[in-house]
Amino acid sequence: MSRTPSPAAAAALAASLATVLLVSSCGVKNSGSAQHAQGGSAADLVSAAKAQGQVDYWSTWGEKEPQAAIFKAAADDFTAQTGIKVNIKYLGRSGTTTMPQAIASGSGPDMFDSGTDHIAAFAGQHMTQPADAVLKLPVPGEDGKSVADVLPPNVLKSATDKDGRLAFVPHTLISTAIWYDAARTPALAAKQPATWTEFLALLQQQKAAGGTPIAQDGLVNFYNAYWFYELMMRYGGPGSLAALGTDASAWDRPEVLKAAQGVAELRPYFQDGYMGTKYPAAQNDWAQGKAALNINGTWLPSETRPQAPADAKPSSFAFPMVEGGHSTVEVGSLGWSLSAKAKHAEAAQLFMSHLLRSQVIGKIGSDALNIPSRADAKAPDALKAAQESILKATETNTTYDGATAQDKWWNNVFLPLDDQLLGGTLQPADFVAQGKKKTADALANG
Repeated sequence: MSRTPSPAAAAALAASLATVLLVSSCGVKNSGSAQHAQGGSAADLVSAAKAQGQVDYWSTWGEKEPQAAIFKAAADDFTAQTGIKVNIKYLGRSGTTTMPQAIASGSGPDMFDSGTDHIAAFAGQHMTQPADAVLKLPVPGEDGKSVADVLPPNVLKSATDKDGRLAFVPHTLISTAIWYDAARTPALAAKQPATWTEFLALLQQQKAAGGTPIAQDGLVNFYNAYWFYELMMRYGGPGSLAALGTDASAWDRPEVLKAAQGVAELRPYFQDGYMGTKYPAAQNDWAQGKAALNINGTWLPSETRPQAPADAKPSSFAFPMVEGGHSTVEVGSLGWSLSAKAKHAEAAQLFMSHLLRSQVIGKIGSDALNIPSRADAKAPDALKAAQESILKATETNTTYDGATAQDKWWNNVFLPLDDQLLGGTLQPADFVAQGKKKTADALANG
């Protein structure tokens, strides 16, 4: 997902995923200035940056959001330390729709907000250039540590393009997990289910006790997709869900039916009328203790905070393991891209190195209530489990396994079938059969 959503914005995420990932990735030629930045030494880049004297940064954060305040304060400090002025233009969430034209015409920014989900689209629209030169720059005031030194490998991987180049410099991590309130479910806080068998036993126990095990906003199709997606990552591993949109024969793999059967096993444990539940009713019910669990992104605790009791202690656990399966963890990130036609490329890259200081990135956790990109920066209590899962992961995947890049297939084939599977109007074997046929038809029709 491209950014931490507010309640008003979350319903629009499906549309943003559908549009922003439409274009496939292709190469971007560097400008002359950028070629110098990528090939020269760190000292050369710093010298060139100071000669340029300014940075144009276009932000898609709202001016009153915590992230905007964090980065504005860092920009003011950067100017005080270097003399390089940072011109910030606030575009809001719609900024990505107008930016391609501005960059193409040469009237765009030097740097702008980005994320894992945007890598292919922004490259395909010739909006970006590699930011690898930032990695060798020292982080000011940190004993000679470079940007590469302070960003963990899993974080850098989430910001790397298909050719192994750094697509953007990350400041925030995002992932998907199963959420619970430790204050309301102390037994779950003491021990979380590690396997699918244990998870189903927990759900049965909760239902037998008269509770609602899972709250599901069933009218949000991309939230419904979390269950099949996560089961595919467990059974098939990274790439297995994305393959369903590019190769009809991939539907014949046994892990697809196993994942579909897993989804079917969950149906008795959602709230009554779950497929007709309108966002954010279900997640608010979860926050208020009316349901034990909710599967969602790492934005959930901050998004539901206004609805939660004062003593709430939200936390999460990783999606349960299946026998012989994969332990992959979703790792996505948000950060800053370097414009393909940046007029002040070196100055922008130097600014990015200043933004990676611990006192800046630390505020992603303390002020923005998100997971910071640096391992030495603390996440909020509600996100500590998710942060630990990301940092310790030995196998990772992107959000929805990157399957949303096949835009028409994702929206016209997969999501409708997945809704029917989760809702019980389509059984697992039929889901697989229809998925294969409709995928073949979609591929044949271009």
